[in-house]
Amino acid sequence: MLKYIQYWTNAGLHSEMEDDEKRKVFLTNALSLFLAVVMLLVWMNDVFNTENYLAAYRRTGVFIIMLLIPLLNHKKLYKLSKSLFLFFPGFILLGVPIIIGDFFPGQFIWFQYAGAVFCSIPIILFDYKKEKIYIALFFIYYLLVTLFIDKVLLYYSDPPEALKELVTNFSDFKLPPLFVAFFSTTTLLWYNRTNSKYEKRLKQTNIELNETQWELIAKNEEYEAINRNLEALVKERTKVIDSKNRQIIDYANINAHKVRGPLARIMGLINISDYSDDPNELKSLFEKLRPPSQELNIIIDEINKTLEEGESDNKEEG
Repeated sequence: MLKYIQYWTNAGLHSEMEDDEKRKVFLTNALSLFLAVVMLLVWMNDVFNTENYLAAYRRTGVFIIMLLIPLLNHKKLYKLSKSLFLFFPGFILLGVPIIIGDFFPGQFIWFQYAGAVFCSIPIILFDYKKEKIYIALFFIYYLLVTLFIDKVLLYYSDPPEALKELVTNFSDFKLPPLFVAFFSTTTLLWYNRTNSKYEKRLKQTNIELNETQWELIAKNEEYEAINRNLEALVKERTKVIDSKNRQIIDYANINAHKVRGPLARIMGLINISDYSDDPNELKSLFEKLRPPSQELNIIIDEINKTLEEGESDNKEEG
C-alpha cells in the first residue's frame, strides 16, 4: 500500500528539477490523492446512505480527474495537471449542482467556504515568480465563487426565509469565508517570499562553500606538490652527502693504505741521512728517495682524480 502511495505522490519527479518545483509537483499529486479518497468516501455515502445518485456521479467525475493528475505529471504536463486540479473540482462540485438544480440549503454554507479554501491553493501549486498569471486567474475564479455563490443559489432556489435572512447578513454570512480566503492567501504569499529568500541565501552559501572547497583542494594540491619537491630535494641532497661521505672514506682508505707506505719510507730515509756525513752514502740515500717519491706523486694524482670525478657527479645530479 505504501509503495502505491509513494508511486502516486512521486509521479513526474526527476533529478533535474529544482527543489521547489519538486515540492509543488509532490503537493499536486498528494492533494489529488487526498481528494480522490475524499470523493470515494462521499460517493459511498451518496450511494448507500442518502441514495443521491446524481451527487454520486459528480463524485465519480472528480475521482476520475484526480486519477489523471499523476499521469499528466508523469508526462511532464505540470501546468495542465495543476489547472485540472484547480478548475474541475470546483466546477463539478459547485457549478454542476446549480446548473441541474441538485442542491440543498446546507450548500449555501459549505460552497462559499470551499471557494475560500481553494483561493489559496494556487499559491501552493504554482511558482509565484514564473506563473503569476495562473495564480491570479484561479484566485479570482475562487474569489468570485466565494463572493457570489450564495447569490446564484438564491436565484436558482427558494430556501427558507431564515436562510434568506442569514445570507443577506454580510458580517455573519459573507465576512468569515472572505477572511479565510484572504488570510490563507496572504499567509502563503508571505511564506513563499520568505522561503524564496532563505533558499536564495542557501544557494549563495552553497556556492561560496563550493568555491572555498575548490580553493582548499587547490591549496592542498599545491602543498602536496611542494612536499613532493621537498622530498625530491632531500633525496638529492642525501645523494650528495652520501657521495661526499664515500669520497671521504675513499680518501681515508687511500691515506691509510697507500700514502702512509711511501711516506713512511721517505721519512725513514730522511731520518737515516741525519746520522751520516758520507757524501756517497747520502747520495745513495737520496737515490733511494726517488721511487717512494714517484709512488707518492702517483697516489696524489689518483686522489685528485677521485675528487674531481666526485665533483662532476654531484654537478650532474644537481
